[in-house]
Amino acid sequence: MAPPLRCVLVVDDEESVRVSLRRVLESAGYQVATADSGPEALAQLQKLPVQLVISDNYMPEMSGIDFLKLVRVRYPTVIRIMLTGDQDPEVPVRSINEGEVYRFIRKPWNNADLKTILHFAFEVIALEEEKRQLIALVLKQRKARINNSPLDPMDLEAELVLLAEEEAAG
Repeated sequence: MAPPLRCVLVVDDEESVRVSLRRVLESAGYQVATADSGPEALAQLQKLPVQLVISDNYMPEMSGIDFLKLVRVRYPTVIRIMLTGDQDPEVPVRSINEGEVYRFIRKPWNNADLKTILHFAFEVIALEEEKRQLIALVLKQRKARINNSPLDPMDLEAELVLLAEEEAAG
């Protein structure tokens, strides 16, 4: 069985940062795409099976926070990480509250810490995918049971499925 795809999109207007992150992440076994702006990154997200985004905040055209807010809405299963040298104390708070980032990391970063954060982020990605698959299986089995047997008189199964769906969406 092939190892799972682990695709990361690095968004930073500084080429040296993109090159450095690509080198570190590819050496750790990740597939890495890069973009130098929010709009370019949004175009990449339409084409690539990106699972995790690492974005700077201070970029021309679109801030990292605004970019991550769009990613949250358009690609809710993509994990978002803010990696920035921006010293504004509001940036971490806004990243978390508005972009719902998984982690906030200050530049300069520590390579070992970054690899650890990505390792655990991909664990979360795998668990979320497993949860989606299990919910789909439950829904399929429920539909088959409803078609082949009398309905649950108290409709408890339907209530449990709704709770699972709400949990998955939340």
